[in-house]
Amino acid sequence: MSVKPTFTAIDFETANFQKNSACQLGLAVVRAGRIVERKSWLIKPPTSYFTFTYIHGITYEKVKSEPTFGVLWPEIQPYIENQIIAAHNASFDTGVLLAALKTYQFAIPEFQVIDSLQVARKVWPKLNNHKLSTVADYLKIDLNHHEAESDAVACAEILCRVGWDHVAIKTVGM
Repeated sequence: MSVKPTFTAIDFETANFQKNSACQLGLAVVRAGRIVERKSWLIKPPTSYFTFTYIHGITYEKVKSEPTFGVLWPEIQPYIENQIIAAHNASFDTGVLLAALKTYQFAIPEFQVIDSLQVARKVWPKLNNHKLSTVADYLKIDLNHHEAESDAVACAEILCRVGWDHVAIKTVGM
């Protein structure tokens, strides 16, 4: 019998190569194996320098009037603190989260991490690659790639379709 997962899938888009340059965060909350909530925030990063607009379409003009991560953290924190967080290539997204927390001088909360990229490599080893778009296409999951909420939902869907025995969980913080 497979356990029904409970976790929050996240995805960050960044403005540039700086880890603290989050310009969008999307999430999908999963309870008992079903997505029960989806959210997305545009975020004003610490600088106006954008390198990755060609990937996600977000410009400084689009986010210059949006709140910073520091302003948004109290709203985001309940989705992260003492939760299981999932991301596709989780080291990137947790790195962005930790850099943003440091930039705005917030304590690092305790949370656990699941990497859907590692799970996909284990469960579907014969795919040509294990990029989010490749796995989503293979599983017929709708994806507007590099739109943070859509990426988070795809990550959540991937994990909901595998047996929880394939999932490794790592603790971060405290």
